[in-house]
Formats: sequence, structure tokens, C-alpha cells
Amino acid sequence: MSRVIFKKLVTVEEAIKILHNYIKPRSPGIEEVKITEAYGRILGENIIARIDLPPFSRAIVDGYAVKAIDTSFASEVNPVKLKVVGKVTAGEDSLLEINEKECIEIDTGAIIPKGADAVVRVEDVLIEEGYAIVKNSVGKGSGLATLGSDVYHGQFIMSEGDELTAEKIGVLAGLGYDKVKVFLKPKIAIFSIGNELTEPGLELKASKIYDVNQYSIGALVKKSGCEPIYLGIKKDNLEEIREGLIKGLEIADAIIISGGTSTGSSDLAYKVFDELGSPGLIVHGIAAKPGKPTIIAVVNDVPIFGLPGFPVSALIIYDLIVDPFLRQMAKKKPEVKKKIKAILSIRYLSERGRREYLPVFLKRSERGWMAIPIFGGSGAIASLSSADGILEIPENVELIEKGERVKIRLFSEKISDIIAVGDLSPISQVILDRLRKIGVKVREEFRGLEHGLTCMRDEIADLLVTCIPKGKEVRYETKIFHKIKKIRSFTMDMVWAFYGDEISSGSTFILPKIGSGLRNYAEDKIKSMVKDFDLIEVWTYDAVMDLIQKRRSLIALLPLCIATKHDFNFIDAFQAKVNYFIRKDFLVTKIGKRLTKIMESEETIQILSSMLGIYMG
Repeated sequence: MSRVIFKKLVTVEEAIKILHNYIKPRSPGIEEVKITEAYGRILGENIIARIDLPPFSRAIVDGYAVKAIDTSFASEVNPVKLKVVGKVTAGEDSLLEINEKECIEIDTGAIIPKGADAVVRVEDVLIEEGYAIVKNSVGKGSGLATLGSDVYHGQFIMSEGDELTAEKIGVLAGLGYDKVKVFLKPKIAIFSIGNELTEPGLELKASKIYDVNQYSIGALVKKSGCEPIYLGIKKDNLEEIREGLIKGLEIADAIIISGGTSTGSSDLAYKVFDELGSPGLIVHGIAAKPGKPTIIAVVNDVPIFGLPGFPVSALIIYDLIVDPFLRQMAKKKPEVKKKIKAILSIRYLSERGRREYLPVFLKRSERGWMAIPIFGGSGAIASLSSADGILEIPENVELIEKGERVKIRLFSEKISDIIAVGDLSPISQVILDRLRKIGVKVREEFRGLEHGLTCMRDEIADLLVTCIPKGKEVRYETKIFHKIKKIRSFTMDMVWAFYGDEISSGSTFILPKIGSGLRNYAEDKIKSMVKDFDLIEVWTYDAVMDLIQKRRSLIALLPLCIATKHDFNFIDAFQAKVNYFIRKDFLVTKIGKRLTKIMESEETIQILSSMLGIYMG
């Protein structure tokens, strides 16, 4: 049998483009499962908190619930004497209340009695004849967790496409979810080709090796959000390979084979594709090292990936080409590969004309990170497992000198790409949702202007959103001023929204919590309309909607676009200015540039312009 030479080699990017020209990843559909069965699944819906966590203010230490002011100046030499008027245990719905110079014994997890605003630890208290002798002063809020301090009602918790970890499932349970919508897992058929291969667990005979690829690829398929179907080992025989492919086409959404893809006289896989259906073979060879003997086919709308037989080659090509495609099929978010700069530890010669992917491990040095190449060839799977990342060497580079700075692509880092703080607005949801859709991991902490300014001062957050009455200015410390830059402003109509006929004295209003950029101004406006009123505080518009559904007589301060969406009656309140500030050092990063690009894009502007009562600038 004559050897068949590779057709025109294509780059990794060209191979991906060719694949997408022939086939698009299909949506897998959605099912609802119990949270006990949801681990590792891909979330098929956004999760918004419907309650506060904790759902009540509770003690986080064993001790005595007190009024903090009653412990002022308490010390070992000058203790304070408080009367013990009862005890509250965890799980008890207590009606106890304390007055001045009183306290209540309390267990960890128990509800804070009315009138108390702190808990003194039991070790700082001596009990004498029904009185607690307090030897340490405590501040307001000490020893307790306040209502909603972990998660607040209406907070955006998880987004469609998130992978459900143990921690996320715990959050779902804490929020009262017993079931959750998830995407169905695409089925991926896998088999290996080679006369030399033996299944693990069997006796290893002379000239044989255990099949590595079927199982390492299967694990990666799971990581990509899909379900592997193992079809075993096929001999270097056209009929066996054909039978494996036909079986895969019957039961799977995609097929991955390894081995049998190069130009040796025994490598037969590429011959089979055109016989099975159109368009058949679409890529035959990648200009990459390792990974040259890679083939891609499409048969009857099913993609088939033929990976090299050497494990390192197979796994690197899987990471570059197969994983992104399968993640799209599974609706799983792209894995963001972080890059760091490092110093190459040796002088390295590369092969010109092919892009090389060199596994390295990293070590700290006086000059920063040092990248140390891992050698062992394309078959050295154990070497790859110890690597921290990959050095990508372009096609036109033949030599990298020792000590030269290079970029290393890390295998995985689970950290947020951007943290947004400050005031909530419907504008932010449009912008941040668009960021999430391109794979950016966003963390939201919209707990008001004051909290946001603190986060920016301490360099905890990247993006500050302020929502303040139009004509007012944001006041922040000089220290913060030098670190942040305003990148965009919007105007937003705010209204008093209600289901009833009118606003009158004695009404109950829903306002943002203290610390919001609108709170004080909004409360002053209410005082100018009615003589007496009650207030309910929330952080989000979802919380507003839930409260009004339970009690339709409430009056809420809302953006006009939300009030009209829910068919509220309303009267004008005032205009608010929504400003976006970004850390100057973050602005020049890749994510910072993506954010500004999204904010300036025509699509974003069109979406915002279609929202009633929102204006550019």
C-alpha cells in the first residue's frame, strides 16, 4: 500500500474556520433536574436570589445579645452589669425583646432579639445572680450576621452557562431551589485506532502499549460539558474503522478518534470519511508541532475529529480545536486561559514553518516567573500532566534565547475577570450580560455607592457604577480620584410606581438601602409629598417586584423602563445620572478594552435607546 502525503497543511485558526463553515454547534436542549443530580451540569437559566441570606439577623457566636451602647467603656477593671431577661436558641422563633441595661443569652445561629444590635462572646461574660457582668465593650454589629449580608434579595447569583459546583449547589439549596434547569449533555463517541493498543487492565504483551487516549480524551470530553461514549479499540483495518464510525454516527452528536491519522501505510482513517457521507474530509493536516497528523471531517451534520495517536499531540489539539467546539455544543462557557510573562530557562531551537506548543512548568525567581520546558516528545503523557502551561512559538520564530521573556498560557485559573460594584441600574445588566456572553466572568457586588467607593479605594473592584440625582456630583477621596476614570454616563428617568390610584400619607415606600447614591435624595422627595410614611429597603428591582406581588399597595422608586414593563401606574420622580468609573490600570487590560468596546458598540446603544426613559450622556 502506498503512502498518502498530507494535503495542504492549515493553521489552527484556519482549521477552526473551515469547520465552522461546514457545521455550526447545535443547541442540546434543556431539562430540569433535582439539585442532588445537578453537580457538574451546565446551568440553563439565570439564578436570581428570591430571599435574603441569612433570612434574618443571627448570632455567629455563643454569648449574650446586647445593645452595643450599653457596653461602652466596659473592661476587666470596669465591667458593665446587664440583667439577663431570657434565652434564645437556634431554630426558635423568639418574641423576646431587650431594653436598656438588659441582655439575652443566645446560641450561635439564633435570631437576634428585637432591640439588640450586638452579641458579647460568652467568654467575655461572668454570670452573677441573674446578671451578666460584661468585661469587654462591643461595637454595633459585632458577633452577628445581618439580614442579607451573604446574599441579598434579588441579587444576580449565577448565569446561564455556569458549571454547577458543590458550592453553587449549596447556594441553590440555601435559596430554596430543589430543582434547576440544565442543558442536556451532547453525546460524544470515542475510539482509538492501532494494532499496538491494549485495554488497561489486560496483560501487556510484547510490542503492545496500553490505550491512553480513549480515557484521557473521555475525561476532557466531560470537562467540555459532554458525555463520552467509549467504543473501544479498533485495529488498523478499514472495516473496523468504518464500523466504529457508523456506530458513532448512529448514537452520538460528534465523534473523536485518535490514531490512524498520519500518512503511514497503516493509517487508514482518512480513507473512510468520504465513503460515509457529505462533505467528508475537510481538513487533512495542521501546521502545528505537535499535532500535524490531525484530520477533521463532517458526515451528515456530525463532526468527526481525528486526533494524532501520540497522547501529548492529541491532548494539545483537543485543547486548541475540539474543546471550543464541544463547549459551544454543551452551552458551557469557554475556558479562559490566563497568560503570564516568564523568563525562559534555556536556549530553545524551534522548527520554522510550524507553530510549536511547548509544555512548561513555572518556578519563581528573583527576576519573576521562570518557564522551564518539559521534554519527552509527543508520547510523554506523564510529562504533560505536570505542566503548568504552554509556550506558543510562532511559525516564523526559530530561536528563543535563554533569559528571554515569553508569554505562558496557563492551563486553568478560576478567578473573576471583572468585579463590578456600586449602584444597580438596568443599564448595567445590559452591559454586563453582553460581557458574560463573550465568556467574561463577571462578579457583581451592587451594594450601593458607599460600599462601591470603599471597594475602589482598596483596589478590590474594577468597575464602579454610580446612580445619583442629575445635577449632583459623586464625592470621593483624592486617593480614589487618581486611580479611577469616568468612561461613560447615561441619564435615567426615575418614577414613583404603584398599582393603586394615588400616593397619600401613611403609604409605604420601597427605596434603595442607605448607602445608595439615590437614597437620601429620594427620601427627601417623599417628605415633600406626604407628611408620614413607612419605608422598606431593598438592593434590587427583582426584590421590589416580589414585594409588590405580595403587597400591591406599596409604592416603589423605579426606573421608568421597569415601571412600564410591569404595567405600573406612576408619577415622575426625578432624573438620575448613571456614571461608569473604571480603574485606570484595569482600563488598559484586555477585559477593560472589551468593556469599553461593548459600551460604545452600536448594538449596546440600540438596546439602551429602546429602553423607555434611558438617554445617552
